[in-house]
Amino acid sequence: MFRSNAQSRLTVPGNRPRRCGLALILMALSVLPAFAQTAHPDDTKSTGGAYSLNREHSKILFSIGHFVVSSTEGQFTAFDGKLVFEPQAPEHGTVTIHVSPGSISTGNAARDDHLRTADFFDAAKFPLATFESTGLVRTSSRIGKLAGLFSLHGVTKPITLNVTLQTSDLTADRLNFTAAGTLKRSDFGMNQYLGVIGDVVTLTVEAEFDRDR
Repeated sequence: MFRSNAQSRLTVPGNRPRRCGLALILMALSVLPAFAQTAHPDDTKSTGGAYSLNREHSKILFSIGHFVVSSTEGQFTAFDGKLVFEPQAPEHGTVTIHVSPGSISTGNAARDDHLRTADFFDAAKFPLATFESTGLVRTSSRIGKLAGLFSLHGVTKPITLNVTLQTSDLTADRLNFTAAGTLKRSDFGMNQYLGVIGDVVTLTVEAEFDRDR
């Protein structure tokens, strides 16, 4: 009954301006919600996504005992990495790091050359070491234990690193992490000179990841 009365009123010639005004109002109301969602695209900041390791602003450092009473420090200078990061659920992210053992640098050229040989890294035969994350357990908002598989010298073993996110803004285009852990070189078949050179290697990583464009 309501529909028929409305239709009869809208067909009266004298009501045409009123009908047009009502139609315009209805059109405006129908468009308004969509406009509210799209009018300010910058209001919602992009979060998460893929990041690449910035080699210029990152370091992969190590330390190993030498003659029990001292230690040798060094670093690897050739590496790359990828990170997939979700600010709302960092434990769902993944990270992969590739390192060239042949890029080892301890500040002593003769020692570095020896470390590249079959006595140690055998870098000609095994030119790449890889870490692939398998899971993260957070112990606080920015600290956690990162588990992964580490492949070195033809052997793959699980290792765990203590990681800290240094960046306060989890949605930033640049994320900085520190990570630390230990491994035994003998677990990876590097058994030469045990007793003279230590077995436990301490790893320290300073990593900057930049959002992929």
